[in-house]
Amino acid sequence: MFIISYKLPYEKLDATIELLAINDIYNVFYENPLEITTDNYGYGYLEKEDEEIILKVAFEGEKEGLDEFKDNLKAILKMDYINVEENNYDYTTYDFPAIHLDEKYVIASPDEEFEGKTKINFISQGAFGTGLHETTQDILKLILNTLDMKEKSVLDIGTGSGILSIAASMAGASKIVAVDIRDVEDEVMLNASLNNLNNIEAVIGNILDDETLVKDNFDWIFINIGGEETKMFMKYIKEHLNDNGNILVSGLVEWSFDEVKENIESYGFKLISKHQTNEWVTAVFN
Repeated sequence: MFIISYKLPYEKLDATIELLAINDIYNVFYENPLEITTDNYGYGYLEKEDEEIILKVAFEGEKEGLDEFKDNLKAILKMDYINVEENNYDYTTYDFPAIHLDEKYVIASPDEEFEGKTKINFISQGAFGTGLHETTQDILKLILNTLDMKEKSVLDIGTGSGILSIAASMAGASKIVAVDIRDVEDEVMLNASLNNLNNIEAVIGNILDDETLVKDNFDWIFINIGGEETKMFMKYIKEHLNDNGNILVSGLVEWSFDEVKENIESYGFKLISKHQTNEWVTAVFN
């Protein structure tokens, strides 16, 4: 595959993409300059509409046809390209480097071996939660090394790739329900099977709107999707947590932690421990 790049003003982007589509050229994408922002509960971004856009057109034919394709693009767009690069990446896989959580555990693909470490077999297929982020690493280390999961039931809200559910099962949990509003069931169950785990159930849907999706109560509830979402789920969590059950909350940022903590405590919970890496906070409540 070859990628031909063009530079153009932001205001011409939509018209240019439409012009290419009229000429049956659809494999088009662009890089929009972004300004990273913060909000009450984490990070966001703003598109910088006053800067130029890098528009990229992919050519998937043989190299011999590249010059003709470039000439065709020039006739259509009435502009010269700024760069042509060959791209041979395989986007059907989502490889990632081994993640050494600590001296005992490593997350890696099934074909890698690490002497002296317990490996969590994992193949990413694009869902949230690979273990790369600070919040995911902190919560994984707590599940695997510190918290009592033996024979406990677990509800994993916003499971993504299922990595937290897998860790809970490896730590001795008896039953895990992994919930996500997106259809991540295949990825969750694939990664569970790679670790020979058969006590994880994937549930897809909005559990706040459909009470029939998850009816049981649990000893532990995990939620690693941000402060605003945690507040939104607190009534549900309160109703589905066993007496003396525990909440493991992550994906929080230090500048809103006190606010989220106060909200959780308003439901009768008490902060047991707080863990922080950079600005990201993970906490256990009882």
